[in-house]
Amino acid sequence: MKKITIQILMTFVALLLSLGAMSQSDYKVSFFIHEYEDSIIYIEGYCGSDNKVMDSVKVAKDGGFYWTANGYLMGMYMVKSHKGDLFSFCLDLSKEFSIEIYENGEFFVKNSPENDAYFLYQKENKKCQTAMYYYKIKASEKGANVDSLRTDILTVIDSFNAFQKSFFKAYPYNLITVVSDGMNQSAPSYFFENGKVKKGMETQYATYYRQHYWDRFHFNDRRILYTPYFIKQFNNYISEITVQQPDSVCKSIDEFIAKADKNGGKEYADYVIAWYLDNSPKMPFSFNEIIYSHIIKNYLERASKYLMPSVIEFHQENIKRITPFLPGNTMPNIVLRDFNGEVHKLYALKNAYTVLYFFSSTCASCKKNIDDLKNFYKEYKDKYNVEIYSIDIEQDYALSKAHQETEPFDWIVTHATAEELAPYNFQLDHTPSLFILDKHKKILNKTAIYNHVQQSIENDINSPKQ
Repeated sequence: MKKITIQILMTFVALLLSLGAMSQSDYKVSFFIHEYEDSIIYIEGYCGSDNKVMDSVKVAKDGGFYWTANGYLMGMYMVKSHKGDLFSFCLDLSKEFSIEIYENGEFFVKNSPENDAYFLYQKENKKCQTAMYYYKIKASEKGANVDSLRTDILTVIDSFNAFQKSFFKAYPYNLITVVSDGMNQSAPSYFFENGKVKKGMETQYATYYRQHYWDRFHFNDRRILYTPYFIKQFNNYISEITVQQPDSVCKSIDEFIAKADKNGGKEYADYVIAWYLDNSPKMPFSFNEIIYSHIIKNYLERASKYLMPSVIEFHQENIKRITPFLPGNTMPNIVLRDFNGEVHKLYALKNAYTVLYFFSSTCASCKKNIDDLKNFYKEYKDKYNVEIYSIDIEQDYALSKAHQETEPFDWIVTHATAEELAPYNFQLDHTPSLFILDKHKKILNKTAIYNHVQQSIENDINSPKQ
């Protein structure tokens, strides 16, 4: 895919500072890491989908690593070496504490009850995960007594579940407990039979599960935002249990924001808004642009305090360019010349469907799309009564013309400079870019993938007509 334009200047620095302003604290943490040979450790922090090294600490003469953390936020942090992760810990209520840890996983925590409990949970969880890992290996070996192995691993799992239940009860405010409780989505027993969703109730269960997905989430505890878990849970909510249609995704986003606001989790809603604004504009599909447009129109003013003025201005101008080319709008009457000088007007095409195809002669992805379009055009031109109106936007006109002489297409091929396209105000971020139009030249879809063309036409054919 050949990228044409758009550099989105955006930063989450202001967002992080705004979200964490009420929970910033100064900490003094001492780390004693036995059998560790490096002279430096790195402290990595999290915020939603972002994780980055935030500080480094050099070893002291006594072998300890003494970290003074000024203005840090409550949440989960990772101690790393230059080779990878060592262990995680949390910054919470205790402001000055020490962690001593051995290679075998033994630990000693002083002056931090929350980290003492946190490490205890991690230790027991690791035991269970290790046992499950070796169970899978042994059970796959030839001649393995699978029944005996299964009995042993179930005993380990039952033991950990009992520990977990006891832990959650004993430490209700520990970060581990709060995160685990918030990720515990349950449904009434009438949906299940023999441990599975009852046949015929799949749709009802999916609807219930999505509607109640956030019921147990602790929106008023901002610590969860500063762990890797919140964004994973949100991604699952949007990508896995929400129907992947723009209207459904927009509805899920609205419902999440409303629930977060109602339950003291404005920070989570604000983060999601900023996260989408940072990602959606880079994806040149109607699916993403509809969601992007929805967020801009409904939430840009709210997110403005977290975004730089130049970024706000970019989104305001960007939505003006995108909106006219969203599904449901009519494509302007493009008038361009082919390589023989003949004029081609888009509105002169009276086919049931038109594929408006922007490409570049030097674009490798376009070449793949062209090969697919040739097959599509040959097989479905008459079936769908479809025509292709293609526009080569390669800057080198001679190169484009030579390309057409060497490998001519069976459909309309025009060439356009940026100046010739300017009157139409196209928002072209990448090539290839395909618009699928109905007989009235109303936009059905915008995509960069050929496979979406046939599906868009089929969807329109099968959709109820007014």
